[in-house]
Amino acid sequence: MSLRHHLLFFLLPALCVSLPAQETYRVHSHNDYLREVPFWQAYSAGAASIEVDLVLRNDTLYTAHGHDDITPGKTFAGEYLETLDGLATKGTLRPVQLLVDLKTDAYSTLDKVVAEIAAYPTLTDNDAVTFAISGNRPRPDDYDNYPPFIRFDHQRLDDLDRVNLDRVALISQSFTPYSVWNGYGRMTAADQARVDSVLQRAAATGKPFRFWATPDTKTAWARLAKLGVGYINTDKPATARAFLDRLDTNTYTADSATTVYAPAYRIDPAGRPRNVILLIGDGNGLAQLSAARLANGGQLTITNLRDVGLMNTASADDPVTDSAAAGTAMATGRKTNNRAIGVDTAGRPLPTLIEILAERDFRTGIVTTDAIYGATPSAFYAHTPERDDTDGIVDDLVGSGLSFFVAGGKSRDQMIDARFTTTQLEEFRDLTTPRAVYHGAEKMPTILAGRGDFLPRGVGHVLSVLEDDERPFFLLVEGAQIDNGGHANDITTVVTEMLDFDRAVATALRFADRDGETLVIVTADHETGGLGVAGGDHDGTVRAEFLSVDHSGILVPVFAYGPGAGAFRGVFENTEIHAKILAALSRP
Repeated sequence: MSLRHHLLFFLLPALCVSLPAQETYRVHSHNDYLREVPFWQAYSAGAASIEVDLVLRNDTLYTAHGHDDITPGKTFAGEYLETLDGLATKGTLRPVQLLVDLKTDAYSTLDKVVAEIAAYPTLTDNDAVTFAISGNRPRPDDYDNYPPFIRFDHQRLDDLDRVNLDRVALISQSFTPYSVWNGYGRMTAADQARVDSVLQRAAATGKPFRFWATPDTKTAWARLAKLGVGYINTDKPATARAFLDRLDTNTYTADSATTVYAPAYRIDPAGRPRNVILLIGDGNGLAQLSAARLANGGQLTITNLRDVGLMNTASADDPVTDSAAAGTAMATGRKTNNRAIGVDTAGRPLPTLIEILAERDFRTGIVTTDAIYGATPSAFYAHTPERDDTDGIVDDLVGSGLSFFVAGGKSRDQMIDARFTTTQLEEFRDLTTPRAVYHGAEKMPTILAGRGDFLPRGVGHVLSVLEDDERPFFLLVEGAQIDNGGHANDITTVVTEMLDFDRAVATALRFADRDGETLVIVTADHETGGLGVAGGDHDGTVRAEFLSVDHSGILVPVFAYGPGAGAFRGVFENTEIHAKILAALSRP
């Protein structure tokens, strides 16, 4: 064994034994023997099948495609069998198939293969390793003439009813006779029908199936996996394994569509609003909207709005903002540093929309699926250079002019009760005293954890209370947990939270149509995850890919409806939300 193999042998077994015994989607490492480190690179990455080409010359099995490609020292035993034997001896060999592609005479080469494997008793009676003979194979009638540890890669479909399938490890076919697809976009319907036909014939045998000569892209891996190909053929096993491990997590299919609302558009857009509803989807960029729209049959309430702009979210000290700085920019009209809440870059307090409008005798309220002291809501009433200064934020909440809130954060209710009266949502009927409605000790539960319709229902309830009050109002609504899905790279959370937020938007728009004097603004503080909509189907399926687990610096959309909506068109800084709201309310 070479020094390289000795080092890898001692470094990697712990990693290898921790891998799952059976993946949902299996990777086949094509032409593995050509890698800089044969076997180990694919095995440690989690490949379920590993391919080695063998050439018999002078009674030696070389790992090569042909006689001209032979490199002295690169042998079947040295590159593969010794390593497998070492793992088996240690008891750390996970299930793996070695696809042995014979490039010289089938019978003489296979006889030598059998003899070399037989020299390692740990491998001949070991359920963890499967030796599948491919390439130049003996006739199917001769399969039974070989020892039980030898099985075969059968490459015909017309004799499956006559072959002893007990001796078949897998069935393989070249992809090219069935499709010319290059792995981008999708196969034509005719090509997919041919591919489906092959897969159905193979599936009837109960044996895994492999196409070789397939396109080697993420789109191809996803499509072939979903079609039921048993081994995904690739020259990039580590990348393919990592991609396929997250394929189901990165795929969302809606059970049913959510009904969307189409605004009436009977309101004079040049009029002056009396009330403002600002809805912020935390982490909700264009890709999140696109994913939710695809999952919902191509429709969202938000995308029924016609006045649309784009907003730059950068903070004062970073092109990629956090929620604290982004919320502060919208609440105060000033850029600040990341982590800062309601203060400028020097830490000096800035007047917020809630403070300004409360002084003008507006009712002010917050509905959020975050805790009430979360970064985005607190930017509209608190002042601290550190978003984790929860005690200071709660002190500012108690001293604020906020009329009510519906949020998580009950763990701090004893501090907050100094000013706010805690009540149940259904019992919240008037604004004679500041009210607190809690749902969750910290953040509210997610949709997936059973929150149900609490956000849109909460928005509808507080709007009915505000409607009965004679004073104008400013209402902040935050769908906070779209951001959670982005940070977790979980497309299911992204889409379910986004659709819930869209239902809250629909509630706000219904009120605006009924009221006629309310400006509704829908935006985001930033995008989270660098989400890309990488694929999907019109059945409500979305396949996502994420660039990171952090926020990104891309522009986010702004939608507006009602009197003053036209001011939110174009491309502008997030600080202009503050200025545009005050300008709309002040316009004669």
